[in-house]
Amino acid sequence: MNWDEYYCLWREARECRGSEAHLRLQAARKRVHQNSPQDWAWLRTSLGDTERKWFVASVFQFQPVPKRLLMPMLRAAVFERNPSHNRVFIDPCVRSFGTVRVCTVLLSHLETGSNEEVAGAASALYWAWRPRPDEDVGELMARIRAAMLQAFIRKDDLQVRRRILPSLRLEPEAYAEELRPLVASAIEIARTHADEYIRHRVEVQLGAGGPYMALPDTEPKP
Repeated sequence: MNWDEYYCLWREARECRGSEAHLRLQAARKRVHQNSPQDWAWLRTSLGDTERKWFVASVFQFQPVPKRLLMPMLRAAVFERNPSHNRVFIDPCVRSFGTVRVCTVLLSHLETGSNEEVAGAASALYWAWRPRPDEDVGELMARIRAAMLQAFIRKDDLQVRRRILPSLRLEPEAYAEELRPLVASAIEIARTHADEYIRHRVEVQLGAGGPYMALPDTEPKP
């Protein structure tokens, strides 16, 4: 069978009760080892499809992600609108390549991407930050914190600010000396923002208790 057939069988089985979907997914996972260049192209292209990307993520849920699919997997995570569901693309990549490799790629989206990429990368970094004991992440953490703070101030896009704020450190000592004055600016932007979620979330970041407001305007997983 080709990958289109595996995908169609899996999709049909998901709608039924029982273990059929799992069995079909297991068969698809074994198929990876027989992939031709055309098969790899199908998987790579499918990670950009709103429906097939979930199938590809499931195929690699419990097996290594090959290097040729690392960037498409992370791109799928960045462009997934729901920040809870992007984890299915992130976890296999972190397991296969480590936190430093994955977070460095996401940082590049955060630093130079479009508004959509910046927002998506900020959400994806939440799941990606799982360093192993043997990983040196001090410098990378400082770069990520700086990039988030600067993007929050520089970009007035609503989704960018909504996605960054839950991970934004608001203690000046968390930053290099030259960045510390920006923390007060970020707090002022958030506290006076027209968006209710941003006004609520900055107080959470500063130590206010719950209940916590859910992030608005996310789309459910299909």
